[in-house]
Amino acid sequence: MNSFKIAFKLLKNNLKIYGLYFVVLVVTVATYYNFTAIQYNEVFVQLTERFQSAVVASATSGFVLICTVVFFMWHANGFFLKQRQKETGLYMLMGISTSKIGRVFAIESILIGSLSLLMGLLIGILFSKLFLMLLSKSMTLGGEIPFSISAQAIIQLIIVFGIIFVMLGMKNYRVVKKTQLINMLNASKAKPSPPKYNYTKGFTGLVLIAAGYIVALNFKQWDLDLLLSAMGILILVSTGTYLFFGSSLTIILGKLTNSKKIIYKDVRLVSISNTFFRQKVNYRSLAMTAILTAATVTAFNVSISFKQFEANYDITASPYSLSFESNSEDVKDKVKEVIRESKHDLIGINKIHFFIGNVQYDDNKQNIDPNNKAIITSYSQIKKTLIFLEYSNKASILNQIKPEIHEISFILNADSIASPIYVDGNKVSINNNNFLVSKHTQLPFTGKIKKYGDKNIYVLNDNDYKELRKKNQEIVLNGVRITDEKESREVVNRIKEVVPGGDLNVNGKNQSFTWEYYALGQFFFLGLIMSLVFILATFSTIYFKILSDAFTDREQYSMLKKIGMSKKEVQRSVYLQVGIAFLLPVIVGALHSIVAMNMLEQIMNVKFTIPILCGIGLFVLIMVAFYIGLCKNYTKLVYEEQ
Repeated sequence: MNSFKIAFKLLKNNLKIYGLYFVVLVVTVATYYNFTAIQYNEVFVQLTERFQSAVVASATSGFVLICTVVFFMWHANGFFLKQRQKETGLYMLMGISTSKIGRVFAIESILIGSLSLLMGLLIGILFSKLFLMLLSKSMTLGGEIPFSISAQAIIQLIIVFGIIFVMLGMKNYRVVKKTQLINMLNASKAKPSPPKYNYTKGFTGLVLIAAGYIVALNFKQWDLDLLLSAMGILILVSTGTYLFFGSSLTIILGKLTNSKKIIYKDVRLVSISNTFFRQKVNYRSLAMTAILTAATVTAFNVSISFKQFEANYDITASPYSLSFESNSEDVKDKVKEVIRESKHDLIGINKIHFFIGNVQYDDNKQNIDPNNKAIITSYSQIKKTLIFLEYSNKASILNQIKPEIHEISFILNADSIASPIYVDGNKVSINNNNFLVSKHTQLPFTGKIKKYGDKNIYVLNDNDYKELRKKNQEIVLNGVRITDEKESREVVNRIKEVVPGGDLNVNGKNQSFTWEYYALGQFFFLGLIMSLVFILATFSTIYFKILSDAFTDREQYSMLKKIGMSKKEVQRSVYLQVGIAFLLPVIVGALHSIVAMNMLEQIMNVKFTIPILCGIGLFVLIMVAFYIGLCKNYTKLVYEEQ
């Protein structure tokens, strides 16, 4: 029987063992195909020709996906090789050369990859139409996207994954060829050597993580470059995490094993000792699990945060059904008459007052206000507008932005989705009157309209506003709310005929907003897909690592069972041991994610507290359920299957 037939037979017999591994590969291949197909879909590219980040984000997601799956495959493959060491030893006893065994394992690995590539590609093509429909819907793009199979995406997919699977097969061949018979037969009896303490690396790891956190929490206040800051933080935190699990955690566990008050209580001796002695082998997996957890939670949090921000920005960009600029009651009555004669009903008209002021900052070097011009209004006008719009949580927001004497609140213009501007605490001159910026936010006021949508808004105390408006020409903007506002084009055109300077002074319901707005839906969708892939890879990585430890511990727990260790004691020991190796990386990863989300809040000037809590809460619930199930499976392997 040749090597190919042996490999095929082994694969057929071990399909149950490879089940979860195969599922992850198929899902990854299908997802990568759809990410890649976006880059080559001509219709979709035409729809997004003014906003190319849909293609860029898709390519970036595909690259991150490949990096994740490479680590997962390397880790899972190591688990499979370890579990088949005795099998390899038996083949060697039968006289089969290590070269032929290596070829069999290499072919088996390539067969798994080829099968998952075929299945994943078929599933990816089958669901590509649905993928594009959901993506375009999430981006609120119009136009029909016909079903198409991208030959370029298929070729790229085959090349990328083909290289990975071939490299994995070559790795298996080299590992098996270099093995010795005595090592294979005694593999289960091999005991790990205790890890060595490295205080320098341990301290450096903690310092690097702390440094990354400090930069992330203060990069905007320090006016650092966003791209350089993000790359620096990623390098600092990733390296620090690697050193933390490789050295810092080793030192902590070593100290615990030497503490008689801690180690000799209950079943801690077995659990902590097992974890400590495996640190030399397991720390890379723990570090990567923490990083995967951070990626998973961050992707999910970003996804739901952008969905929330999308809804909030809708009313910021287009708070009214229509608006017109006029201080004439006669014009206002004519507008009401036009609405009355239409199919729409008038809900209300909000009359807001402001003027255009000259704004200059004392120290801020950013170009905050184009031509130093901005909208100047009063707190009472903002309050009236939010009440008129029935804005959510308006009482809390109004209380936060209420300025004191000689203080102002800064409201980002409706044209901007997010801004790296940081003006809190800055001194500013408005028409040669000095003020201090106390708050920074984004709220609906004028909306994204022709004359004023690109201007920032400065909110003054009512008394300060009364003083400044005396020397400035006040503008009156009327925000109108009507029923069936999405079909308001006809009534807007009729209103333009009765308002002086119609095209310039009348604004309809803003349907398109900005092209940047479409990014929100895109990031929501891609973030959701990436978080699902990440969580599957995270679960699988942890699963294979814990099961590998369980197989190693079977002999140890068998001896403990013989000397009287009960099943409940075994369960407590397992829960503690798995908890250290499972929950600790999850906690570290969640902390990384919280800091990353804080950085996003600084970039967008928005608080994402509720999405962050929801995202982390849901992830923790899923992980706890997985943790309990994994511990039960671990207990069954080491105690019941003796």
